[in-house]
Amino acid sequence: MLYNWPHVHTDGIRSKGESPERLTIPMVSPESLRQVMAHFPTGVAVVSSLEQDGSVHGMTANSFTSVSLDPPLVLVCIGHQRQTYGNVRRSGRFGINLLSEKQRGIAEYYALDAQDRNGDVDVSWDLVLDGMPRMYGTLAFLGCRVVAQHDHGDHAIFVAEVQETAIEAGQPLLFYDRHLLDMAWTR
Repeated sequence: MLYNWPHVHTDGIRSKGESPERLTIPMVSPESLRQVMAHFPTGVAVVSSLEQDGSVHGMTANSFTSVSLDPPLVLVCIGHQRQTYGNVRRSGRFGINLLSEKQRGIAEYYALDAQDRNGDVDVSWDLVLDGMPRMYGTLAFLGCRVVAQHDHGDHAIFVAEVQETAIEAGQPLLFYDRHLLDMAWTR
């Protein structure tokens, strides 16, 4: 059934009896996809990795999901132009730090490119399992080892085995409509 929703473009959908040769599917622009995806609420994480000099690098992300419980697998999508991409490719390891609503400033800091960050942010790190940086004070942590990489478009999809987990009490930081929000927003 085809619904006639406002602001939904139906160009490229063939009418009954129309031949497949006449079907053309319009390209979705990056901006229109960004607008649609902004309407999907997610949690907020900092993907942590190690630089070649051993210093910790972080990148705010919301493109993270579980893949399998047995074996324990997750995936994260990282842009090819991001510093985190090179770190994860080189080391094959990363951490996923799920942020609490008290960590909005940390999310904002690590959302910036490294060269655009001013000052520092108050974060304590510990290295676990051969170089997976764990941020203290997060809701949860997953220490990950890459088992597969798939390059699509301008991002890499890293599938990783979860080798360590930790959970702490608190409420999550959320991302919706290009804004960082706390749980009070949902009430």
